Amino acid sequence: MIKSAVIRRLWTRSAGGRLLSLMLIVGLSACAAGDFGASQRNPESLYGNYLAGRYAGSLRDMDAAASYYEQALAEDPENPFIIERAFLLSVTAGNVPAGLRFARQIIETSPDNRTARLVLALSELKAGHYDQAISEIDAAAPGPFTALVGTLVKAWAEAGRGDVEAAGAILDSFRDRPAFDLFRIMHEAMIADYMEDAGKARTAYIQSQNASSGASLRIVEAYGRFLERQGDVDLAREIYNNYARLAPNHPIIQASLARIEAEQTPSRLVSSPPEGLAEALYGLSSALAQESGIDISILYIQLALYLRPDFDVARTLLADLYERADRLEDAVATYGVVPRNSPLYENAQIQIAVNLDRMDRPKDGVARLKALARAFPASLEPLTALGDILRGREDYEAASIEYSKAITLAGEPSPRTWTIYYARGMCLERLKRWDEAEKDLKLALKLSNEHPLVLNYLGYSWIEQGANLDEAMAMIQKAVDLRPDDGFIVDSLGWAHYRLGNFEAAVTHLERAVELQPEDPTINDHLGDAFWRVGRKIEARFQWLHALELDPEADLAAAIQEKLESGLGPTPEPDRAAGL
Repeated sequence: MIKSAVIRRLWTRSAGGRLLSLMLIVGLSACAAGDFGASQRNPESLYGNYLAGRYAGSLRDMDAAASYYEQALAEDPENPFIIERAFLLSVTAGNVPAGLRFARQIIETSPDNRTARLVLALSELKAGHYDQAISEIDAAAPGPFTALVGTLVKAWAEAGRGDVEAAGAILDSFRDRPAFDLFRIMHEAMIADYMEDAGKARTAYIQSQNASSGASLRIVEAYGRFLERQGDVDLAREIYNNYARLAPNHPIIQASLARIEAEQTPSRLVSSPPEGLAEALYGLSSALAQESGIDISILYIQLALYLRPDFDVARTLLADLYERADRLEDAVATYGVVPRNSPLYENAQIQIAVNLDRMDRPKDGVARLKALARAFPASLEPLTALGDILRGREDYEAASIEYSKAITLAGEPSPRTWTIYYARGMCLERLKRWDEAEKDLKLALKLSNEHPLVLNYLGYSWIEQGANLDEAMAMIQKAVDLRPDDGFIVDSLGWAHYRLGNFEAAVTHLERAVELQPEDPTINDHLGDAFWRVGRKIEARFQWLHALELDPEADLAAAIQEKLESGLGPTPEPDRAAGL
């Protein structure tokens, strides 16, 4: 099944791609015939699996890629390059036991391989073999990995051996590395907490909370749980509420506050050395993900889950990384593992529905959200997510109904509900129920403290109707000032000038919009219209042709085709005199 899918994808490429497909078919047919394990190597089979593995890896289909490399190794079991690729892909696919087997092979020829030694060290740490874990790290080549992850492995191994002083001394090696300082303080706090040194833990938690400005969820949760266990419930409630101001309604924070109200005592955030290392790997993965290092982030988060399989925060990060890599089926499967009793369950189910919609399975997504709304009748999120899917599918009537349910459930309008009024306002505007739409959009503008999206939508809607023109242009200009690099908002300003007959100004802004959003057919079409009106007709036709190449909706494509054949008609009367 996997092999034929890879071949089909390769076959759609160039002539060179078709040649590669033919080579793969030859190689893979040999695999199917059961040649792997034969005493005589089959070079076509080896080459076919190697190429298929590389191609699957380029698509980030790590399960398939690992499978191909494993099959290639059956033909050439001593090939160090294939062994290392199979190792990395197995771990990245979450098959750490297979990765361990390959890691042992790697160190036979590359005894200081950092990643192989790390995986072996984590295996020893998980088994409680702390001496061996330290030995594995000491055998790795020096480098950034050894400086951060390796040091944290050794610190937690010392904690596992009960030597808090040795653990602290190892963490002190970070003191001359400012980039690692937050890791040092946070793990110093968690190790002291694990070792039941409450005084040292409190001091380090306070330092880590200050160093992160209270904006790190993991530090807030670890410190808050510590305070609850120490009986300092009021301070715990305060730090949770402070974080809630940064991230309103975060499910973990809401669960923490509910626990306080129920007078329940939490466990430690980290109760063992493997869990401590899982936190370290999660933190590293989060940092790398923000720098677009998706592949290495996935590897580290898989290792975190190997150490702590119930690590739901890490699991949701893994699913998010799959989404960024456009591996939607993997994202759905990963979110699906989050258990019903987790604070992150509701969010995971919503993301499953969103991804099902992205996979062109909107009915499945809608059904899941309706079931979730029944299961969580006091929650706004399933209703608003349902409205978003329906709005994205242009079912504005059904979407507006779901948004109205959420608004009724929310009660009195507040800043946290501005997005719902904004979304319902957009639906009502599309349904040509302008009086109701305008009311929602004005309320959203007030509740959001003039968010640029609302400024843009309301201002542009007024321009379309020829109403409140001075105020509308000022609003759109303000939206551009707030988001100067948003191509869609810049397009609105250019198109507003166009509608008012300010064609030269329109060209200026629309050229900028195309620079910011070059793949949007509507913006390219708008620029073509503006070019035509200022007499740049060759450029206009080029712009329309380019818009057609960008796969516009059918109605826009038909309108562009007509303009290519006949051009634009006489210059219309502007909605009002130019001069803005």
